[in-house]
Amino acid sequence: MNVNTILNEAIASVKGAQFAGIVGTDGLSVAMAYHPNAAELDVDIELAELELADLTSRAAAAANRIGAGYVRDLVLETDAMLMLATQIIPGYYGVLGVLSEIANLGKARFALQAMVERVRVEL
Repeated sequence: MNVNTILNEAIASVKGAQFAGIVGTDGLSVAMAYHPNAAELDVDIELAELELADLTSRAAAAANRIGAGYVRDLVLETDAMLMLATQIIPGYYGVLGVLSEIANLGKARFALQAMVERVRVEL
């Protein structure tokens, strides 16, 4: 199955999801998909993907420095969005962004984990 199809299905499976993707700790986005209405937001979701890549990189470096092992999950909750990252393989994370006002953390985490498992099969 195509990775873009997996990302779009993850967006469709979570109410309020605005983007899903794969980012690397090198700061680059590997693949991203956006909800059709995401352009209407006051949030720069294209910048969000780059910032999430940077956050995963910094979190991984911090965990390494303190000897805590690999960072498996990150959750960033803001006024506007709930953003999650889950490790696919070391150096790569699946990310999901959901509108905070209608976000359900449990459902978002479940959908992201399912997306990551499907992406692993494709890699």
